Parts: sequence; structure tokens; C-alpha cells
Amino acid sequence: MPNRRASSSETKARAAQARRLAERDQVSGEIRTPAGITARRGARSNGPRTTGSAKTPVSAATAVPERTFPGRMIVLSLVVLVVISFLVPTVNSFFQQRSEMMELEAQIAAEQQEQAELQSELLRWEDPDFVRQQARERINLVMPGERRYQVMGSAEDGEQEVEELDSTEVRSDLPWAEALWDSLVRSAAE
Repeated sequence: MPNRRASSSETKARAAQARRLAERDQVSGEIRTPAGITARRGARSNGPRTTGSAKTPVSAATAVPERTFPGRMIVLSLVVLVVISFLVPTVNSFFQQRSEMMELEAQIAAEQQEQAELQSELLRWEDPDFVRQQARERINLVMPGERRYQVMGSAEDGEQEVEELDSTEVRSDLPWAEALWDSLVRSAAE
């Protein structure tokens, strides 16, 4: 029994295939292929070229040429381009925000260091000896019972040599009023 069932199903499959081929031949008579494709097919098969009508009928036995660039590839390319167009600005903003974060972290570290320095200076101002020292240096205060001495001039003034000029010479490097005064002082000293 199993052999009969298998053979009957095979015959049914063959009959269905034959029916499909017949329908295909019937429909393919209505479809025409361009002469260029027919010529290329003929050249591939090394058969005689047909130079008759511009279009020849396609039968079920002849192979339909394969598309060189399938539609799925076009759709996939479009999808990839759309995805890339959405990702490029996102990735660009990601790297920009990342660099901004690094700059802000560096700025925060600098501010924290400055805050630590200010805290240490604030702690120094709580020391009474430091406050006394700053009062003496900055505003010239003294403690009761101490004397304050003020030194006038600087050490550089005493080291400069005074040029000895003759009483008849007039210094030309001074403004006229100071040159006049200088000549009066020199003439009085002689």
C-alpha cells in the first residue's frame, strides 16, 4: 500500500508540473523580449542570430535574463543611506559633547584647586601672628611700646654717581627749568 500511495502522489505532482508548464507556455506567447536580449542570448549559445522582427516570443524553455542590480539591493542601499544620515549628526554631537565634558572637568579641577588655595589662605588669616605681620607690612601699624622707623629713598639712589660738570656747561638732558635750576645750584656751590 505505501508504494501505491507514493507512486500516485508522484504522478499527481508530475501532472501538476506539466499543467503549470502548459500554462506558462500559453502566457509566455504574449510576453515579448527585446531584440538586443535575444541577440545576446543567441551569441552566448553560439547559435544563429535572428535578424527578423524586433521582438521574439519568450517560451517557458528559454531562460529569462537575470537582473544585474536586484531590487533588494537598491532597497538595502537606501535603508543603509537613511540609517547613516541619521547616525552622522548623532555621532558628531556625541563627540562634541564628550569634548565639552572634558573641558568642563578640567575647569572644575582648576576651580577646586583655586578653592583649596583660598581655604589655606583663609586658615592663615586665623593665625594672630600672621595678622600682626600683615598689619605691620600693609598699613604700617605697630604694637604699643614699639617704635616705627620710616626709611626714605631707596638703596639705588645712593649708588648713582653724580656727574661732575663744569659750571659753564649746561646739561642738555634735562628740561629747561631743571637745567636752569641745576646751573644755579652749581654756580652757588662754587
